[in-house]
Amino acid sequence: QISDPEACDQMYESLVRIHTNFYKNKYPRLKDTTFTGVTVEDCRTILATDILKQMEDMKRGTWRRLREKFSAKKPEEDLK
Repeated sequence: QISDPEACDQMYESLVRIHTNFYKNKYPRLKDTTFTGVTVEDCRTILATDILKQMEDMKRGTWRRLREKFSAKKPEEDLK
């Protein structure tokens, strides 16, 4: 037994509208972008695992270069 059938009907209709993309169809977007202005395809590219691995390798490369740069200076500083 439902205590408030009218409220239940309103909730059901609301869920139906969400399920059928009522508001997406009623208010179509001019461009298919996110709130940052990036397109969906760009987001997929950025979030792809291959791209993430490449970015991590680039970061490691930078840190390795910095480590080598500073470690090379230490022996020279000891000589002075």
